[in-house]
Amino acid sequence: MSYMSPKDLFNIPFRTPLKKESGIWTCEHPPVLYFVFEYGAESLSVQYAYDNNTIAEFYHSVEEEEDFGKFAEIARTKKKSCVSWFFVVNRGYTYHVVDTNNPDVCYEFEANLKRYVLGFLMTKIKTIEDFIEEAKNWHKRRPSAERGPDFQLRDNQGVPLEENEEFMLEIYDSDSDNDNDEEDDYETEPGYIEAFKLTSDSYSLHGSMGHGATFGFKVVDKITYLTHNGGYACMGTDEFELQTVVEPGIPTKEGRIQIHYAEDGNVLLSQWNGDVYFYCEWIKSSLGILNTDCSEEDIRWTKPLKLVINRV
Repeated sequence: MSYMSPKDLFNIPFRTPLKKESGIWTCEHPPVLYFVFEYGAESLSVQYAYDNNTIAEFYHSVEEEEDFGKFAEIARTKKKSCVSWFFVVNRGYTYHVVDTNNPDVCYEFEANLKRYVLGFLMTKIKTIEDFIEEAKNWHKRRPSAERGPDFQLRDNQGVPLEENEEFMLEIYDSDSDNDNDEEDDYETEPGYIEAFKLTSDSYSLHGSMGHGATFGFKVVDKITYLTHNGGYACMGTDEFELQTVVEPGIPTKEGRIQIHYAEDGNVLLSQWNGDVYFYCEWIKSSLGILNTDCSEEDIRWTKPLKLVINRV
């Protein structure tokens, strides 16, 4: 048996589940038990957060991989030292999460989804059965990008905005609406869209806790554009970063950002004439990166960014 621990603790990524306390690396969750094909062990890396808290047993043939029942027997003997409700079978960049008590219940996924799947399972937000069911219907969860021809920007009270009015874009957190039996020790500050200056004529927009930029809008040829500091919000040059650029002309059709209203009244942003929505990935407690959900991975696992318009 090999223990998957960092060889160089200075290389631990900042999103790792490990925490350093009194000079000792600890984790709030027990390690996950991996059964790893011996010729594919390079797929486990210190650079992947959920590989930092794992215990690996190596198997030597493809035939062994098919016997989840055998792996389950081994896993049940390690319930006191590892996560007790599931284990992982890994060959190369293909993974299976398997129910320890019922190895017939398993879910296959690729390496790029590991942080989503294991993150949900570790915290018991979802079960393996949830993933199996969602895999059948994930495409139905996408919001519709259709809207009427008489689009009008409105604030959080449903009152139409005028072009000379300023507002802030608060990030709507649907999780805050969920009931929680435990009392919070502190109140979380609301998130906003903030603008960081990149060059003399451009800004990069990010999620930020506690403070945000002020925005406006302009309607040109019946198209509504978000504006900030004299420029238009548009797709960034790398097509994956939302930027506000100060320039004489309005964005090209390819660079436009379309504004929608979700069924609950909150604002969605998408690429022009499509259902490729923006989402916010919080890489730190106070900084969120805005991306577009153009890959199947993102469409399947991320929630579109919802915004609330608050007048200044």
